[in-house]
Amino acid sequence: MTGIITLDLTGTDKARMIALGERQVRFVMAKTLTQTAKEIQESVKQHIYKDFVIRKTNFPNSIKIRPANRDNLEAKIYTMAGFAALQQTGGKQLPRSGHLAVPTYNDLHELKAVRKTNVPGSFLVRLKSGGHAVAIRQRQEMRIMYYLKALAYMPKRLSMLEIGEDIARRRISPIFQENLIGTFDA
Repeated sequence: MTGIITLDLTGTDKARMIALGERQVRFVMAKTLTQTAKEIQESVKQHIYKDFVIRKTNFPNSIKIRPANRDNLEAKIYTMAGFAALQQTGGKQLPRSGHLAVPTYNDLHELKAVRKTNVPGSFLVRLKSGGHAVAIRQRQEMRIMYYLKALAYMPKRLSMLEIGEDIARRRISPIFQENLIGTFDA
């Protein structure tokens, strides 16, 4: 059975009803923003596991969220990993001191294989160009593992912002509607 109810509110009753509605809508929006941030966080972690060679196992776990609340309708997804900013934007990487050790691989999976062998006995070699490299001996052959560079150019590899924008664009409206219906149905 469906019916129509007409209310004629004035004065303080009208103000109370508007305040109650605004309070509930702010709560629903804060919940929506936080749920969307959690979806973004999970997608960014999956992206990291898929597209990065993880040497520091805590990097995916460093993707954190700061939930929204009624008073602050802003959820944040962030990381405190210092190297992530350069991975997100790409650009020039400088060493903290000395030189950067730039791996000599064409595929990221080659680097994993080299790291797993953990061959002792690496040594510094001077190249004909005047540069330096770190090499190892394997079966009477010398193999260069890293070139030592004064700077390197990092390609953009982390897509945290793009993933966040895509998910927010697609998911905020449906999540808000679900939460709104759930709040007023209860």
